[in-house]
Amino acid sequence: MDYFSIKDIENLTGIKAHTLRVWEKRYNLIISKRKDSKHRYYDNEDLKTILRITYLYESDFKISQIAKLSAEAINTFANIDSNNSKTTEAYILQLISAILDFNAADFDTILNNAISKLGFEIAISEVAYHLLKRMGLLWLTNHMIPAQEHFASNLIKTRIIRAIEELPNTTSDSKELTLLFTPIGEFHEIPLLFGHWLFKKNGRRVIYLGTNTSISDISLCVEQRGVTHLYFHLITNLTGKTLNDFVVELQNLFPAVKIIASGPSTKNISIISPNLFCLKSMEEMIHFPINFKSQELQN
Repeated sequence: MDYFSIKDIENLTGIKAHTLRVWEKRYNLIISKRKDSKHRYYDNEDLKTILRITYLYESDFKISQIAKLSAEAINTFANIDSNNSKTTEAYILQLISAILDFNAADFDTILNNAISKLGFEIAISEVAYHLLKRMGLLWLTNHMIPAQEHFASNLIKTRIIRAIEELPNTTSDSKELTLLFTPIGEFHEIPLLFGHWLFKKNGRRVIYLGTNTSISDISLCVEQRGVTHLYFHLITNLTGKTLNDFVVELQNLFPAVKIIASGPSTKNISIISPNLFCLKSMEEMIHFPINFKSQELQN
Protein backbone atom coordinates (compact mmCIF):
# COMPACT_ATOMS: atom_id res chain seq x y z
CA MET A 1 0.00 0.00 0.00
CA ASP A 2 1.27 3.50 -0.87
CA TYR A 3 1.08 6.39 1.58
CA PHE A 4 0.84 10.04 0.61
CA SER A 5 1.50 13.23 2.52
CA ILE A 6 -0.86 16.18 2.24
CA LYS A 7 1.75 17.81 -0.03
CA ASP A 8 1.65 14.76 -2.32
CA ILE A 9 -2.14 15.07 -2.52
CA GLU A 10 -1.78 18.76 -3.36
CA ASN A 11 0.69 17.97 -6.16
CA LEU A 12 -1.55 15.29 -7.66
CA THR A 13 -4.94 17.00 -7.41
CA GLY A 14 -4.04 20.67 -7.61
CA ILE A 15 -6.08 21.32 -4.45
CA LYS A 16 -4.11 23.34 -1.90
CA ALA A 17 -3.22 21.71 1.41
CA HIS A 18 -5.02 24.51 3.25
CA THR A 19 -8.21 23.76 1.30
CA LEU A 20 -7.93 20.05 2.07
CA ARG A 21 -7.63 20.86 5.78
CA VAL A 22 -10.72 23.08 5.58
CA TRP A 23 -12.68 20.32 3.85
CA GLU A 24 -11.71 17.92 6.61
CA LYS A 25 -12.45 20.28 9.50
CA ARG A 26 -15.57 22.02 8.23
CA TYR A 27 -17.25 19.29 6.20
CA ASN A 28 -15.79 16.13 7.75
CA LEU A 29 -14.55 15.14 4.28
CA ILE A 30 -11.43 13.07 3.62
CA ILE A 31 -10.40 12.32 7.19
CA SER A 32 -6.65 11.86 7.13
CA LYS A 33 -4.83 9.29 9.17
CA ARG A 34 -2.14 10.25 11.65
CA LYS A 35 1.35 8.93 12.24
CA ASP A 36 2.79 8.77 15.74
CA SER A 37 4.40 12.10 14.89
CA LYS A 38 0.86 13.51 14.33
CA HIS A 39 1.61 14.19 10.65
CA ARG A 40 -1.26 13.57 8.25
CA TYR A 41 -1.05 10.79 5.68
CA TYR A 42 -3.41 9.21 3.14
CA ASP A 43 -3.53 5.75 1.57
CA ASN A 44 -4.53 4.65 -1.96
CA GLU A 45 -8.24 4.51 -1.15
CA ASP A 46 -8.11 7.99 0.40
CA LEU A 47 -6.41 9.31 -2.73
CA LYS A 48 -9.04 7.78 -5.02
CA THR A 49 -11.79 9.35 -2.91
CA ILE A 50 -10.05 12.72 -3.05
CA LEU A 51 -9.69 12.41 -6.83
CA ARG A 52 -13.45 11.81 -7.19
CA ILE A 53 -14.28 14.72 -4.89
CA THR A 54 -11.84 16.99 -6.70
CA TYR A 55 -13.30 15.92 -10.04
CA LEU A 56 -16.83 16.86 -8.91
CA TYR A 57 -15.53 20.08 -7.38
CA GLU A 58 -13.83 20.99 -10.67
CA SER A 59 -17.12 20.17 -12.42
CA ASP A 60 -18.88 22.96 -10.46
CA PHE A 61 -20.35 20.85 -7.65
CA LYS A 62 -20.31 22.86 -4.41
CA ILE A 63 -18.21 21.28 -1.68
CA SER A 64 -21.17 21.57 0.70
CA GLN A 65 -23.21 19.46 -1.76
CA ILE A 66 -20.47 16.85 -2.08
CA ALA A 67 -20.15 16.61 1.71
CA LYS A 68 -23.76 15.43 1.96
CA LEU A 69 -23.17 12.52 -0.45
CA SER A 70 -22.22 9.01 0.56
CA ALA A 71 -19.01 7.48 -0.79
CA GLU A 72 -21.11 5.39 -3.18
CA ALA A 73 -23.00 8.45 -4.42
CA ILE A 74 -19.75 10.40 -4.96
CA ASN A 75 -18.42 7.51 -7.03
CA THR A 76 -21.65 7.27 -9.03
CA PHE A 77 -21.84 11.00 -9.76
CA ALA A 78 -18.17 11.07 -10.79
CA ASN A 79 -18.67 8.16 -13.19
CA ILE A 80 -21.83 9.64 -14.72
CA ASP A 81 -20.38 13.13 -15.11
CA SER A 82 -17.12 11.83 -16.61
CA ASN A 83 -18.97 10.87 -19.79
CA ASN A 84 -19.70 14.57 -20.41
CA SER A 85 -16.32 15.92 -19.32
CA LYS A 86 -14.66 18.50 -21.52
CA THR A 87 -11.87 19.74 -19.27
CA THR A 88 -8.27 18.58 -19.32
CA GLU A 89 -8.09 18.61 -15.51
CA ALA A 90 -11.01 16.20 -15.21
CA TYR A 91 -9.36 13.71 -17.55
CA ILE A 92 -6.07 13.93 -15.63
CA LEU A 93 -7.82 13.12 -12.35
CA GLN A 94 -9.62 10.15 -13.90
CA LEU A 95 -6.41 8.81 -15.42
CA ILE A 96 -4.58 9.01 -12.10
CA SER A 97 -7.32 6.92 -10.52
CA ALA A 98 -7.00 4.29 -13.27
CA ILE A 99 -3.22 4.20 -12.79
CA LEU A 100 -3.56 3.59 -9.06
CA ASP A 101 -5.64 0.49 -9.83
CA PHE A 102 -3.48 -0.58 -12.81
CA ASN A 103 -6.73 -0.58 -14.79
CA ALA A 104 -5.68 -0.56 -18.46
CA ALA A 105 -9.26 -0.77 -19.78
CA ASP A 106 -10.35 2.31 -17.83
CA PHE A 107 -7.16 4.17 -18.77
CA ASP A 108 -7.71 3.50 -22.49
CA THR A 109 -11.38 4.48 -22.27
CA ILE A 110 -10.61 7.75 -20.49
CA LEU A 111 -7.77 8.67 -22.86
CA ASN A 112 -9.91 7.83 -25.90
CA ASN A 113 -12.73 9.96 -24.49
CA ALA A 114 -10.29 12.83 -24.10
CA ILE A 115 -9.11 12.38 -27.69
CA SER A 116 -12.71 12.27 -28.93
CA LYS A 117 -13.74 15.43 -27.03
CA LEU A 118 -10.54 17.49 -27.20
CA GLY A 119 -8.77 16.20 -30.29
CA PHE A 120 -5.58 14.13 -30.34
CA GLU A 121 -3.15 17.04 -30.18
CA ILE A 122 -4.67 18.61 -27.05
CA ALA A 123 -5.31 15.23 -25.41
CA ILE A 124 -1.61 14.39 -25.62
CA SER A 125 -0.06 17.82 -25.05
CA GLU A 126 -2.41 19.00 -22.28
CA VAL A 127 -3.69 15.79 -20.70
CA ALA A 128 -1.08 13.03 -21.12
CA TYR A 129 1.93 15.36 -20.71
CA HIS A 130 0.54 17.09 -17.65
CA LEU A 131 -0.47 13.75 -16.17
CA LEU A 132 3.07 12.38 -16.42
CA LYS A 133 4.58 15.61 -15.15
CA ARG A 134 2.29 15.66 -12.12
CA MET A 135 2.89 12.03 -11.27
CA GLY A 136 6.60 12.54 -11.78
CA LEU A 137 6.65 14.68 -8.65
CA LEU A 138 5.69 11.57 -6.68
CA TRP A 139 7.96 9.17 -8.56
CA LEU A 140 10.94 11.44 -7.80
CA THR A 141 10.18 11.25 -4.07
CA ASN A 142 9.47 7.49 -4.15
CA HIS A 143 5.79 7.93 -3.35
CA MET A 144 4.79 6.01 -6.45
CA ILE A 145 6.37 2.80 -7.62
CA PRO A 146 8.17 2.57 -11.00
CA ALA A 147 5.61 0.01 -12.19
CA GLN A 148 2.95 2.74 -12.22
CA GLU A 149 5.18 4.95 -14.36
CA HIS A 150 5.81 2.14 -16.83
CA PHE A 151 2.12 1.23 -16.85
CA ALA A 152 0.96 4.75 -17.77
CA SER A 153 3.82 5.51 -20.16
CA ASN A 154 3.39 2.30 -22.16
CA LEU A 155 -0.35 2.84 -22.59
CA ILE A 156 0.24 6.40 -23.80
CA LYS A 157 3.02 5.27 -26.16
CA THR A 158 0.77 2.57 -27.59
CA ARG A 159 -1.98 5.11 -28.27
CA ILE A 160 0.40 7.56 -29.99
CA ILE A 161 1.86 4.78 -32.15
CA ARG A 162 -1.66 3.80 -33.22
CA ALA A 163 -2.40 7.43 -34.09
CA ILE A 164 0.77 7.60 -36.20
CA GLU A 165 -0.25 4.44 -38.06
CA GLU A 166 -3.73 5.87 -38.69
CA LEU A 167 -2.31 8.88 -40.53
CA PRO A 168 -1.91 8.58 -44.31
CA ASN A 169 1.61 7.96 -45.56
CA THR A 170 3.51 11.07 -46.59
CA THR A 171 3.43 11.66 -50.36
CA SER A 172 5.47 14.88 -50.38
CA ASP A 173 8.15 15.16 -53.06
CA SER A 174 10.13 17.54 -50.85
CA LYS A 175 13.85 16.88 -50.57
CA GLU A 176 13.70 17.60 -46.85
CA LEU A 177 14.11 14.47 -44.74
CA THR A 178 14.20 14.66 -40.94
CA LEU A 179 15.78 12.05 -38.68
CA LEU A 180 14.03 11.79 -35.28
CA PHE A 181 15.96 10.38 -32.33
CA THR A 182 17.03 10.81 -28.72
CA PRO A 183 20.74 10.63 -27.78
CA ILE A 184 22.43 7.79 -25.94
CA GLY A 185 21.07 7.55 -22.38
CA GLU A 186 17.72 9.23 -23.15
CA PHE A 187 14.84 6.72 -22.96
CA HIS A 188 11.85 9.08 -22.69
CA GLU A 189 10.05 8.24 -25.92
CA ILE A 190 6.62 9.84 -25.58
CA PRO A 191 7.73 13.38 -26.63
CA LEU A 192 9.62 11.96 -29.62
CA LEU A 193 6.65 9.84 -30.69
CA PHE A 194 4.42 12.90 -30.40
CA GLY A 195 6.92 14.79 -32.57
CA HIS A 196 6.72 11.95 -35.11
CA TRP A 197 2.92 12.29 -35.15
CA LEU A 198 3.18 16.08 -35.63
CA PHE A 199 5.61 15.74 -38.54
CA LYS A 200 3.57 13.04 -40.27
CA LYS A 201 0.31 14.92 -39.71
CA ASN A 202 1.84 17.91 -41.50
CA GLY A 203 3.11 15.82 -44.42
CA ARG A 204 6.81 15.96 -43.52
CA ARG A 205 9.14 13.11 -44.50
CA VAL A 206 10.85 11.52 -41.51
CA ILE A 207 12.98 8.58 -40.42
CA TYR A 208 12.21 7.50 -36.86
CA LEU A 209 15.11 5.89 -34.96
CA GLY A 210 13.63 6.18 -31.46
CA THR A 211 15.48 6.44 -28.17
CA ASN A 212 19.08 5.84 -27.10
CA THR A 213 20.46 6.39 -30.61
CA SER A 214 24.19 6.18 -31.25
CA ILE A 215 26.19 8.58 -33.42
CA SER A 216 27.11 5.67 -35.71
CA ASP A 217 23.42 4.95 -36.39
CA ILE A 218 22.82 8.62 -37.15
CA SER A 219 25.81 8.69 -39.51
CA LEU A 220 24.53 5.66 -41.41
CA CYS A 221 21.16 7.28 -42.06
CA VAL A 222 22.65 10.63 -43.03
CA GLU A 223 25.03 9.00 -45.51
CA GLN A 224 22.63 6.50 -47.06
CA ARG A 225 19.31 8.37 -47.03
CA GLY A 226 20.27 12.00 -47.61
CA VAL A 227 18.97 13.31 -44.28
CA THR A 228 18.68 17.10 -44.29
CA HIS A 229 17.60 17.69 -40.67
CA LEU A 230 18.36 16.06 -37.32
CA TYR A 231 15.64 16.37 -34.69
CA PHE A 232 16.36 15.22 -31.14
CA HIS A 233 14.38 15.52 -27.92
CA LEU A 234 16.19 15.53 -24.59
CA ILE A 235 14.80 15.51 -21.06
CA THR A 236 17.69 14.03 -19.06
CA ASN A 237 21.17 14.66 -20.43
CA LEU A 238 23.11 11.42 -19.93
CA THR A 239 25.31 11.82 -23.00
CA GLY A 240 28.44 12.18 -20.85
CA LYS A 241 29.06 15.68 -22.20
CA THR A 242 27.47 19.09 -22.03
CA LEU A 243 24.60 19.72 -24.39
CA ASN A 244 26.63 22.42 -26.13
CA ASP A 245 29.40 19.88 -26.75
CA PHE A 246 26.88 17.38 -28.11
CA VAL A 247 25.46 19.96 -30.53
CA VAL A 248 28.99 20.95 -31.65
CA GLU A 249 29.78 17.27 -32.25
CA LEU A 250 26.72 16.92 -34.48
CA GLN A 251 27.60 20.12 -36.33
CA ASN A 252 31.17 18.97 -36.96
CA LEU A 253 30.11 15.50 -38.12
CA PHE A 254 27.23 16.73 -40.28
CA PRO A 255 28.04 20.32 -41.38
CA ALA A 256 25.43 20.32 -44.16
CA VAL A 257 22.63 19.06 -41.93
CA LYS A 258 20.40 21.37 -39.88
CA ILE A 259 19.75 20.53 -36.23
CA ILE A 260 16.48 20.92 -34.32
CA ALA A 261 16.54 20.37 -30.53
CA SER A 262 13.47 20.16 -28.29
CA GLY A 263 12.80 19.31 -24.65
CA PRO A 264 13.53 20.89 -21.25
CA SER A 265 17.29 20.49 -21.68
CA THR A 266 17.35 22.94 -24.60
CA LYS A 267 17.57 25.73 -22.03
CA ASN A 268 21.18 24.66 -21.56
CA ILE A 269 22.09 25.30 -25.21
CA SER A 270 23.87 28.64 -25.59
CA ILE A 271 25.15 28.14 -29.14
CA ILE A 272 23.89 30.58 -31.78
CA SER A 273 24.06 29.12 -35.27
CA PRO A 274 22.03 29.47 -38.48
CA ASN A 275 21.91 25.65 -38.63
CA LEU A 276 20.52 25.24 -35.10
CA PHE A 277 16.90 25.67 -34.04
CA CYS A 278 15.78 25.18 -30.41
CA LEU A 279 12.16 24.45 -29.49
CA LYS A 280 11.88 25.52 -25.87
CA SER A 281 8.18 24.95 -25.25
CA MET A 282 5.39 22.56 -26.14
CA GLU A 283 3.78 25.31 -28.22
CA GLU A 284 6.95 25.73 -30.31
CA MET A 285 7.22 21.97 -30.71
CA ILE A 286 3.63 21.76 -31.97
CA HIS A 287 3.94 24.62 -34.43
CA PHE A 288 7.36 23.82 -35.83
CA PRO A 289 6.26 21.10 -38.32
CA ILE A 290 3.49 23.41 -39.57
CA ASN A 291 5.93 26.21 -40.42
CA PHE A 292 8.80 23.89 -41.31
CA LYS A 293 10.60 25.34 -44.35
CA SER A 294 14.24 25.29 -45.36
CA GLN A 295 14.59 29.04 -45.42
CA GLU A 296 13.53 29.30 -41.77
CA LEU A 297 16.72 27.58 -40.70
CA GLN A 298 18.96 29.21 -43.29
CA ASN A 299 18.57 32.81 -42.13
